[in-house]
Amino acid sequence: MRRKSTWRLIGALLTLIASAVYILCMVYLQKPQGVPFYTAVALLAVGALWVALEGILLHRNFWGYISQMDAALNDAAQISPKELPIPVAVLSDAREVLWYNDRFSKLIAKDENCHGRSIQHIIPLDFRKLLESGACTMHNDSGFYRVYYNEHQCKGQKLILLCFQDFSVEQEYRNLFENSRLCVLHIMADNYDDLINGLKAGERAALTANLELLIDSTFSSYRGISCPLGQDHFIVMIEAQHFRTLQEKKFPILDAARKILVGGKKALTLSIGVGCNGESFAENDLFARQSLDMAMGRGGDQAAVKTRSGFDFFGGVSKAVEHRSKTRYRYVAKALQEIIEENDRVLIMGHRFTDLDAVGAAVGIAYLAQQLSTPANIAIHVEATLAAPLVMRLQKECESLLITPEDALALCDEHTVLVIVDTVNKELLESKELYRKAKHIVVIDHHRKMANCIDDMTLLLHDPQASSAAELVTEMLAYLELHKDLPVLYAEALLAGIMLDTKNFVMQTGVHTFEAAALLRECGADPTVVKALFAATMSAYRQRSRMVVDAELHRHSAITVAREECPDIQIIASQTADELLGIEGVDASFVIYPNRGASCISARSLGKMNVQVIMEQLGGGGHQTMAAVQCKDCSPTELRIKLIGVLDALASAEQTIDTEALTKG
Repeated sequence: MRRKSTWRLIGALLTLIASAVYILCMVYLQKPQGVPFYTAVALLAVGALWVALEGILLHRNFWGYISQMDAALNDAAQISPKELPIPVAVLSDAREVLWYNDRFSKLIAKDENCHGRSIQHIIPLDFRKLLESGACTMHNDSGFYRVYYNEHQCKGQKLILLCFQDFSVEQEYRNLFENSRLCVLHIMADNYDDLINGLKAGERAALTANLELLIDSTFSSYRGISCPLGQDHFIVMIEAQHFRTLQEKKFPILDAARKILVGGKKALTLSIGVGCNGESFAENDLFARQSLDMAMGRGGDQAAVKTRSGFDFFGGVSKAVEHRSKTRYRYVAKALQEIIEENDRVLIMGHRFTDLDAVGAAVGIAYLAQQLSTPANIAIHVEATLAAPLVMRLQKECESLLITPEDALALCDEHTVLVIVDTVNKELLESKELYRKAKHIVVIDHHRKMANCIDDMTLLLHDPQASSAAELVTEMLAYLELHKDLPVLYAEALLAGIMLDTKNFVMQTGVHTFEAAALLRECGADPTVVKALFAATMSAYRQRSRMVVDAELHRHSAITVAREECPDIQIIASQTADELLGIEGVDASFVIYPNRGASCISARSLGKMNVQVIMEQLGGGGHQTMAAVQCKDCSPTELRIKLIGVLDALASAEQTIDTEALTKG
């Protein structure tokens, strides 16, 4: 009908135009008479009438068509939103559901009546993210959805439109990809060389076979493949989905390894480094090697997992066994000597609130530099040190040795060596600015590594089995044969550091510790003079006694909270923690005290309990038998509650492991 009407209108227009042109031509030729002329006039009149009639008909048809289309669109507007293939909902300004379509009812609301209900009661949506970016994701039993947010104003009322896009298939392929990615594990026996020392060939072969069988049987059940890189070093590749199961079980291979005894006495322990979630397989392998270094640097018998977001640690419950290579120490000592000789100045720095171990080790390195004719200074805040008696003696007898970190920063250039002692943690340094400026960095430490450890050093001497940093420095001096002329003050400073961290040769003391102490005694160190460096004032002794009296026993841990802050509270707290270990039935002690607007814990143990693991869960760290934490967001009483929660959680986890072991047995 519309096509015929159009052609008729065109015919009428052509008739009108043709007759008009013919009449104009006749007038122009001055022949406006005759039959042709009157015929043209008649056609012009007919054409005009025809055009008018067709215009009237077209006008009527046009408005009829508009009316018909309007009715059709109104019907579609009422039907289409209900039948949209994606879930849609309209909310009020108060986020209450005003309207929703059939797909929303079926897939999101599960056929429940949602009118007038808050959308948060139906599905949990992150409205903060919706408002910031206009979209968020959610999932339920029917699949994964990407939710889009739009606001509209209708008659002065704010309406919210939510559209749900299903990306379940995309998520399924994403999960398949993530689950099938390979994780890399590097596994190394911590004490393999010590275990095979003195064994017969058959016993060595049996130990190696047991180790290979343990690794093969463990990872074959997780559909992993293993390959030996040496007698005590293995690489394992496992899919991410199976590794997560292994991680949830907290690496039971660590417990299984400790059941392998050599000669019925020594237990085998493993260090495991894991790399996953890297951008490539090569990056995962790099992560695994770094994790293995971290696990071994923390004392072994544990697993370290590194992803792009950081480290996680598992295990580390057994006491570290002393197994140290003199060849390695001799190599590090020679390398340090060469680094010092190649540069113009040596700056030594410890951790914040330096103690006798940090100052003693720093003094030993300063003596080493002096013997190599290289100027050396120790950067220290003398007003914020826990080794005040020793620092005062050094200021009196070695006036130019101690300088402020600000002065050290001015002396530091590209030909300066910065030696960091008694810490490997970036956050605990005496001066972060000095660390950032130094080009050549040497680290000497005995604490177990943490996630934020220094990783850009030129040379590292790190041994968590050593009693103290002072012991490590003393051994280096012995290997370089520079100890013979060691001044008495320097020898006593080193001996004080060893005595502090070993609690007078009780804690973390090995054969090398006594050898280092004997060497210092040979150099003239007087234990009586060193003991005077630990003397406390009467007020400090009374404060320590009150804290011991206030202590309470929780499981096998002694916990006490200082009543108030006082001068030298850090020294008093550490001494109190040491004293509490002498109580029968106490495996670990925790002293909580306020200090400079923060709540702190000084933790000690006899080796049965790893206080480093406990302090790490509260944001701190340290050593297996000596650790600490500082919290600025809670009071000492609140920190005590958190500590008890961590202790209870660890006790519950150990009980679960023991129950599973008995069940398997």
